Amino acid sequence: MKNKLINFALLILMAAACVPQPLANEGEVPPVETGQVLDAVEESVVKQLSGNLGLQEGDISVVSNEEAEFSDACLGVVIGDVSCAQVITPGRIIMLEANGFQYEYHTSADGDQIQPATLALTWKREGGIAGFCDNLTVFRSGEVYGNQCRPGSDETVNNFATLLSASEQKQFSGWMMKFGQVTLDASDPKGVSDRMEVTLVLSGMGTSKPGKAEQQAMFTWAQDLFQKLYS
Repeated sequence: MKNKLINFALLILMAAACVPQPLANEGEVPPVETGQVLDAVEESVVKQLSGNLGLQEGDISVVSNEEAEFSDACLGVVIGDVSCAQVITPGRIIMLEANGFQYEYHTSADGDQIQPATLALTWKREGGIAGFCDNLTVFRSGEVYGNQCRPGSDETVNNFATLLSASEQKQFSGWMMKFGQVTLDASDPKGVSDRMEVTLVLSGMGTSKPGKAEQQAMFTWAQDLFQKLYS
C-alpha cells in the first residue's frame, strides 16, 4: 500500500512538471517586432517615396535590395532626351511596396544619387511654328522630369508633390488604376506645314482604354504640368 501511494505521488509531480507555466506578468503579451531594419540607402529611398505620395514611412516596405552595375551615369533609366555618360556605375536596385503597389528605384552605391525607375507617363511635343521640343516624364513613384531642347533651357526639373493639387494627384492616380498601356497621338496630319507632333504614353495598372474626352484630359493635364515646371 505504501509503495502504491509513493508511485501515485510521483505521477502527480510528473504531470505538474509538464503543465506550461504562466508568464511572469500574466495577461501581458510580449511585444512583436513588426518594423524593418533599414540601411542608410534604403531609408533615403523610403523617405523620398513617402514625401512624393504623402504616405507614412512605416507604410512602405522594402521588397528587395540588390547590387547592380549600370551601363551609364543615369543608373540605367532613360528620361526623354537626357544624355548620359556611358560609364559603368555600381549601384543598387531597390524595390519598395506601398498600398499593394511596387515602386522600383535605382541608386548609386552610396545612395547619393536616387533615380526612380517605374515609368508611368511620357508626353512629347515637337515642331510647330514656335519650334517646340518638349519632353515630360512622370514616374509611378511621383517624380516628374521635364526638359526642353531650346537654347538656354537645358535644365531638368523634378518636382511632383508641390506642383499638383490634391485633386490633380487624385486624377492621375485614377488613370493609373483604371487604364492599362495607352499610346495616344494628337499630332497634326502628315504633310501639314510646320507640323506639330504631340504624343502621350501611359503605363497604367488597369485594363480599360480611355475615351476621347479622357484622352483630351490627359493631354491637357500633361501640358499644364509641363508649363508649371517651367513657369
